[in-house]
Amino acid sequence: MEVELKSDWADTQVELLKSLYGYKVSDVNDEKGYVDYEADNGDERKKLLRVIVDPDFNTRRADFKVITNALDDLDDGGYDEAVIMANRFTKASKRLVRKEENIEYVSPKHEHYSLIELVEAIQNETRKLCEMKCGKYPQSAEDCKGFGDGVYNCQVRRVSDDADFHVERGWLVLLFNDFSRLVSLRTEI
Repeated sequence: MEVELKSDWADTQVELLKSLYGYKVSDVNDEKGYVDYEADNGDERKKLLRVIVDPDFNTRRADFKVITNALDDLDDGGYDEAVIMANRFTKASKRLVRKEENIEYVSPKHEHYSLIELVEAIQNETRKLCEMKCGKYPQSAEDCKGFGDGVYNCQVRRVSDDADFHVERGWLVLLFNDFSRLVSLRTEI
């Protein structure tokens, strides 16, 4: 089951976390307003990603009650770690999350990705797109037919090269944009 979030920001964030940790949709609760994803990356630790949404699947605010319910669900579900994503968090909900060692939160104002994580997600997505488009992932830049005679004839290669440049300079915001561009290329391939 796939869920399409109406927020470009949230959709890209979820895709990034799915790429890094293997999250898959496990539950959609319209009554409480969330979409749950569980990590399936072979790790023995049970991980939850909860996206707080409204009935139209736009991300919404996480208040104290939302976080309290999430904490109860964590205990009931036997999760070892959780990430809660919302478009914003109240001060009370942030305090509650910070008290817990095994919970992180993500919002447009609070992202927690390192340069290494973004590069890994870009490499994972590039690999998938190359396999979809060309049937294989090139072992070297010379094996890729997406660039020749100084001209790009493949957007995947162009974004990948852009990302290499952005990594050299440590530009996290542009790397996040590169990942977002790769995700949007999925529909074109």
